[in-house]
Amino acid sequence: MVDVKQEADDVWTVTLAPTHPAKHRAFLPGQYHYLALPEHEHLPAEEHPFTISSSPTQVGVVSSTIKAAGDFTRSISRVKPGDLMTVHGPFGRFSYTLHPDQQELVFIAGGVGITPLMSMLRHLRDTGGERRVTLLYANKTPGDILFREEISAMEDRNKPYLDVVHMISKPNDNWTGETGRIDVDKIVQHCGNLDNKAFYICGPAGFMDTAVSSLKSLRVPDNRIHFERFDQ
Repeated sequence: MVDVKQEADDVWTVTLAPTHPAKHRAFLPGQYHYLALPEHEHLPAEEHPFTISSSPTQVGVVSSTIKAAGDFTRSISRVKPGDLMTVHGPFGRFSYTLHPDQQELVFIAGGVGITPLMSMLRHLRDTGGERRVTLLYANKTPGDILFREEISAMEDRNKPYLDVVHMISKPNDNWTGETGRIDVDKIVQHCGNLDNKAFYICGPAGFMDTAVSSLKSLRVPDNRIHFERFDQ
């Protein structure tokens, strides 16, 4: 393990590097892998799936951003650089790179569900990708927004071509942005004409169900709705 960085009150990014460069495995932005610390005194031995939040352009390292939830994730803050971790993967087909015909993208994220979409955004930035992206990112409070400064910098520099809409369901007095939840009305308001747009969704199960049903009610074809389901 190379680094453990706290992103929010209950969220950490774990960055790993292989014990030998030849063991590094290439991955697609948006994929996931299984992680385990089999000999760590604070963590269960079983492996758990986590999406990859780093870009494949970062050669030799891979990162996952993890929210404290179960026993494993609540203990992740106790790991430290130098701890050994086993990595199994990558897996999944949740990646814009597998759909080269889809040039206008909408990323819909809820909370820590931003992680695979962040991998894709970083990859688009690092490779000079010319696809246009609208990011609808929902959180309970402004303090829950992950990677806020990095996302803002991408938007300001048009790397990639990005429009960001943060939606807060429990705003404080200082919040001046969008409020509420992502639903049919919010999708229409911020995405405009949905023809030829492809949607990539990640977040809690109920959040994804609402997003998918909203898109289907707007007659978005199934082949332009992409999501990955697993519990962290």
